[in-house]
This record gives sequence, structure tokens and C-alpha cells, in this order.
Amino acid sequence: MIQELVKKEIVGRNLATAADEVLLRHQSQGLFTLFRADIRRDKVIRSRYIVKQVESAAMGRVEADGLRVLGEAGCMVPATHGVFESQGKSYLILDFVETGSKRPGQISFEKNMMALYSQKQPHYGWHEDNFIGTLNQINHEHAHFADFWWQDRILPQINLAIEKGFFKGSDRKSLEAMVFRLANEWKLEEFGPRLVHGDLWSGNVIVSTEGHTYFIDPSVAYSHPEQDIAMLQLFGSPFDVNRELYEKLGLPPGTGERIPYFQLYPLLVHVNIFGASYVNGVREVIRKYR
Repeated sequence: MIQELVKKEIVGRNLATAADEVLLRHQSQGLFTLFRADIRRDKVIRSRYIVKQVESAAMGRVEADGLRVLGEAGCMVPATHGVFESQGKSYLILDFVETGSKRPGQISFEKNMMALYSQKQPHYGWHEDNFIGTLNQINHEHAHFADFWWQDRILPQINLAIEKGFFKGSDRKSLEAMVFRLANEWKLEEFGPRLVHGDLWSGNVIVSTEGHTYFIDPSVAYSHPEQDIAMLQLFGSPFDVNRELYEKLGLPPGTGERIPYFQLYPLLVHVNIFGASYVNGVREVIRKYR
């Protein structure tokens, strides 16, 4: 069923002809299921696409929009070819990127980061809600970074984590005081809102066999770039992320010293998606800045 469905959609989008053979294979399984579609003609593979199964058409649409925004900013991203639905499931079609070693992608990675953080606007936030993993990500316009970081990022996640029984109301009070105190102490809003990937862990940066770095699975907004820097190092960065890079990117003094503060958001997201194993990471951040 899925084989016939994908072929119909790919042909309908002029990515293949009716005479082409579409070979669909399971590519990987994580939060989302990925399929690889090989387009074959005369026993030769002419092109390849990734078909990503997501939870809703809205999720596919905002991901495609995020990739478009990153591409228009000058970042390398796989092209998208639309979203379709079938039997309660939604699918996003993207160009397939043949991956190689991450290490040769350092120069390309830095170019992507420079293009990303050159994008400015007067307000923090985004024009619509999007997603972080499988969770809804609230976006409003905020004049001040601390308001954005608390109201649209930390508060929704700590509230959900309290509902799930992982934290208490007293933890929410501690986090609120910490977020505002440190944002003011560090003068975080002086740098101004910059476009961020929003979910820049190592798995969302892929490097082609030619050494070109691509960003995938964005959760875009205008925020502080240290959000991406911290997320990239949460599970170990495949790239050199150091003071030299911070200077190239024109990031503010102290970048790299505030990583636990900015890792609080993805840690809470992981608590709400994956459970109790990430609770201690959140508590360590609270203890560090108490």
C-alpha cells in the first residue's frame, strides 16, 4: 500500500514518470519513520528521495517551511517536495542526501552557521507555532529575550513535566527566578534576536559525501544563537565548537560559558518525550545556578 501511494505522489509531483520504477525501503526509525525512495529506469537509479512519516500535515508543513527559511538564509538544506496524507498519517518528501564523514564538513558547517546568525529581526519568536520533536512549540512575538525564553520555551515544558509527575510547582518557581535573573545578569538580549535552527543536535546536521553540511529537522525561531550552540553540545558535537568559532560567528563574550542555561530547554523536552532518565540533568542545571 505505502509503495503504491509513494509512487503516485512522486509521479504526481513530476519527480518521476509513470514508467519509472519506485523502490521504497525503510531507511531509519527514531521519533519518525524514514523511507528511501529510489527512482529507477532501465535498471539504473536516476534519483532518490526521503519520505518522512510525521504525525500531522501541520508538522510536515512547518518543517518544510523551516527548511525553506534556512535555505533562503543561505544554509544548505535538502529541497522539499510537499506533504501528503493517507489513512491518518502524513508524509513529507525531501531530497535524499548521501552522507559521508562528518569531519570534512567543518568549513561548510561554519558557513551555514554564519549565514544563519546573520538573519536579524526586531522581535524574538516566530509567526506561528511549530514543533520540537513531537511536541508543540509555542511562538509569540517578544521584545525581551527573557520573556520569550520563559513564556514560550521553559514554561510550557516545565508545566507539561509537572503534569507528568516529574517535577513540582516549587521547581517551576525556581526555574522562573533563574531564567530572568541570569538573562538580566548576562544581558542576553543585547545581542538581539537571530534566526536559529532550534533543534541543532548532532543528528540534525548531516554531511554529504562531498563534504557539504546540510541542516535538517529545524524548529526555527528568532532567538539567541547560544541556544543552538548549547544544543549541539548536549550529546557531543561532531564539529569543532570553540572560542575561535564563536569569534568567527560574532557571538557575544561569554559564549560557551552559559551552556547549561541554554541546555535546560532541550533537557525538559527530552524529559517530556523520553521520560525520567533526563530529570537529573534538569535538576543539575537548577543546582548549578541556584
